[in-house]
Amino acid sequence: MSLPQGTVRWSFESYGTNAVTPSSGHGRVYVGGAALFALDSATGHLLWECETDDIADCTPVVVDHTVFVAGGDLLAVDAETGSVRWRRPPAPEGGFHGATHANGMICAGAGPTTLRACDAATGEDRWHVALDGFPAAEPRFADGVFYVSRTEGVHAVCASTGTRRWTADTTGAVVTAPTIVQGRVFIGMSQSESGGALGVRAFDAASGQTLWHADTDGYVGSAPIVDAGVLYATAAGGTAFTLDPATGRQGWRTEVGDAGQGLAVADGVVYVCGTRTLTALDAATGAPLWSSRPEVFGLCAPLVVNDTVVLCDGAGWVYAVAPPLS
Repeated sequence: MSLPQGTVRWSFESYGTNAVTPSSGHGRVYVGGAALFALDSATGHLLWECETDDIADCTPVVVDHTVFVAGGDLLAVDAETGSVRWRRPPAPEGGFHGATHANGMICAGAGPTTLRACDAATGEDRWHVALDGFPAAEPRFADGVFYVSRTEGVHAVCASTGTRRWTADTTGAVVTAPTIVQGRVFIGMSQSESGGALGVRAFDAASGQTLWHADTDGYVGSAPIVDAGVLYATAAGGTAFTLDPATGRQGWRTEVGDAGQGLAVADGVVYVCGTRTLTALDAATGAPLWSSRPEVFGLCAPLVVNDTVVLCDGAGWVYAVAPPLS
């Protein structure tokens, strides 16, 4: 099926690093990569860049007028000027990666096995805890708990003390970052050499007990999204689909051909990224609306900024795509 095509408004090359979903704030797009970059969201013009110790292969975290980024070292950067407010060198366990902010803390992976919480104002340690498995994605926070995906399972860690509350075994699957909504934790899953299953799984946020599992025809490479009581996900078999968050029962399912790399939901539209293609779907019905195929390879989850979809690819390019004119 031929769809109307979106238009690339601007592009920016961020020195050839892996695809990392950007973040936004203050009329800017913040992109991790070989450095931390601040771009004008309307034009893509580079406003400033801040050098990091290593590849900043995680989404920058914007809190008020500060941008936090983990790229070997852990940095707090002025969102307007790019000046460094504090810089925390790599922890004894190794470099920082995959950061999130909550309760006045920046929580990030440190090396292959440790989760560290640092004071957001100073970078000083609050606590750290060793977790089984290797990091799979950045932590997520809800109701006083950090939820962390690892190759050996999903962990719930008390945000105030660093005490592990529970671990849910995922039998060796590669899992996405968790999504936490109304007392449930949702992850996407893919098989690894050691086992696991394809699909979307829901856990009880208080106990880690599995509530349901929905099989898919390909790996789920990005975290599911829950919006207005509907769970949206995409699988590398080429589909986008919805599930009931309470039961896992499937709603609509749309074949888009190129899918599985990530998605976003905004203003009644689901934006699905595959390896090379962005497809926009009606959130209520799954009907395809338009698509875009810029010169990219290896897209990550998109970022929606006003009426523009910002994409990053595996070669370090950033694209802003606008929907077709109606």
